Amino acid sequence: MNKPSSPSRASETCIASVLILALFFVVTIQAKEPQLKPPLHGFDEVGHQNVDLRGGFWGPRFYIHQRTTIPHVLKKLEEHNHISNFDAAAKALKSGETHKTDPSGIVGHSAFDSDVHKTLEGACYTLGHCDNPDLQKRVDDILDRILAAQDDNGYLISYFTAKEPDRKFVDMRTNHELYNAGHFFEFAVEHYRLTGSTKALDAAKKFADHIDNTFGIGKRYEVCGHQEIELALIKLYRITGEKRYLDLCRFFIDERGHAHGTERKPFIPGPFVQPKREEGLTDEQYKKVVWRSKLYWRNGRMQDHKPLLEQTEAVGHAVRAGYTYAAMADLARFSDTPEYAKAVRVLWEDVVNRKIYLTGGLGTNQNDDEGFGDPYLLPNKSYCESCAGIANVFWQQRMNLMDGDAKYADVMELTLFNSAISGMSISGNRFFYQNPLESKDGAERSSWIGLACCPTNMARFTPQVGNLFYAKKNDKILVNLYGSGTGAIQLTAKNKVSIQQETSYPWEGLVNLTFTMDQPAEFELCLRIPSWVSGKPIPGDLYKFSGEGLPLATVVVNGELIETAQDKNGYVNIRRTWKTGDMIVLNLPLSVNRVYAHDNLEENKGKVSLMCGPIVYCFEGVDNPDVDLFNVSLPNDVNMITEYRPDLLGGVTLIKTTGIDADGKPVPLIAIPYYAWANREKSPMNIWLHEKKN
Repeated sequence: MNKPSSPSRASETCIASVLILALFFVVTIQAKEPQLKPPLHGFDEVGHQNVDLRGGFWGPRFYIHQRTTIPHVLKKLEEHNHISNFDAAAKALKSGETHKTDPSGIVGHSAFDSDVHKTLEGACYTLGHCDNPDLQKRVDDILDRILAAQDDNGYLISYFTAKEPDRKFVDMRTNHELYNAGHFFEFAVEHYRLTGSTKALDAAKKFADHIDNTFGIGKRYEVCGHQEIELALIKLYRITGEKRYLDLCRFFIDERGHAHGTERKPFIPGPFVQPKREEGLTDEQYKKVVWRSKLYWRNGRMQDHKPLLEQTEAVGHAVRAGYTYAAMADLARFSDTPEYAKAVRVLWEDVVNRKIYLTGGLGTNQNDDEGFGDPYLLPNKSYCESCAGIANVFWQQRMNLMDGDAKYADVMELTLFNSAISGMSISGNRFFYQNPLESKDGAERSSWIGLACCPTNMARFTPQVGNLFYAKKNDKILVNLYGSGTGAIQLTAKNKVSIQQETSYPWEGLVNLTFTMDQPAEFELCLRIPSWVSGKPIPGDLYKFSGEGLPLATVVVNGELIETAQDKNGYVNIRRTWKTGDMIVLNLPLSVNRVYAHDNLEENKGKVSLMCGPIVYCFEGVDNPDVDLFNVSLPNDVNMITEYRPDLLGGVTLIKTTGIDADGKPVPLIAIPYYAWANREKSPMNIWLHEKKN
């Protein structure tokens, strides 16, 4: 295998980037870290602000994110009036005039605000790791414009304040009001954690209190059509200690699948009623009428067709589902609701065993709902919305925190390295809304997408990756992800554990972990041994490797080889008294694996895909000129050679092999990481090749 020969090799090839990164990671804001409400059950995350991912795979991405992505997205939000909508709302509040017909007033749809909030949240994450006064000033200036649009009662959604003030909370199913609110709460929490200023947090509490005064037991029984506020209310509860926010989260989760109104009562599902076609409507106009009518048909699109505790199959919009399932896991951690832990585990089994793509992507759009389709129906012309990949990472992390099981981190890692980061270009300023697993004509990323949920979600996702690396509970630390950087973990009030990782992961599997501690202490360190090491792309039987034997992982502690038998939760547990200078050398042997799909996944029968470590590979036309990627086979006896290319696509490991074309002639083939496709010229792409001549 031709790859970097040491954990530092990949970063050595990009020395200029690393020197710049040293400047990027100078933190000037030293706000006191607020004490968060700890979970009652399961594990607590180690926040990104305590994880410094410098160099390696993630460091250059964070640098690009700060220098390119955040400024680019903020500029686009300004150009497309997402931000100026708050100015229009502030003007309407001051003058009492709305902008129903004024072209200089409100622009766009009711969810525009959420795009601003997501981007500002991402800016705050980024500012926690860099010195950028210009970006900090920009965040503060936009925050002032947002707060100027807040009504005296706390309501803060520019569209309805400026354009339709008499329709606030009228159409909960389609108007995204609580979705907007949730993203504002998440931004406000991170702004407070960054700066120590309560300006945004006070506004978030005021809005949350208004929502709490409107919805809840003995008040209005209703839910938002697009889930998100549930996750945000948990964060608001943790940062403020106000239990009413936790209770409101539970109310919205419990109310799902009920009739809604003035009391909680059963919902009786019914068939779709075709709307009457009014005279004079064109076919296209009537088609839109039918489409809108279906939004109000409670068929599972919004996971509101039956109570969540009764749902055993993942259905409907994949982003909404991911946020909902993540909130269920959070609710199980922060309250005594084991029934939600049980229910979300059942849903997880359905997804991982029948409805997830090899890349970790979710959603086929079979039912025109950006959502899940039938079991095992996973067409490679997949939908896989970028936001769904992000939601899946959030969900898997919270499942891991709930149960402390490595299988969730396996799915989290697969999704992170493949479906999630494929939504943004390596340059940081071009985006995908959908992430198919094949494209006969190729695809080009867009510098902006009118429905901006995906670009703005990417703006907040990348700098959160540090949140995913570690988890802790009592005297136990989980190491869930591997990558160059340092994690600072507060083990006790008087003892902080610093774990420095040196590695070129995922391009090689050697990881050096070095400990620095305030004082020696006994605790249990749990190293995740990824499922791909033990022979599975992810847990379950939806995908499998070719069955060839794989070398086992090895763990060496201070020069001594130790037993690497994993516990029932997928970790190698090392309990000892740790001290400064202790070192672990973890070796996760990398090899190219041939991947096969379950027999029930008809589209991929007789086909094979490639993985190396956690990375799913694809074949792109630009690397394989004059090869028909949809009529070439990849026999099971061809050699696979890997080559690390620091000069290509931000630094990637290629797979070089040989295929057989339609005429039976051998042709050279090159595969690149799936996340890196569509970063050069437009050309066909395919993940699943025929194994035998088609």
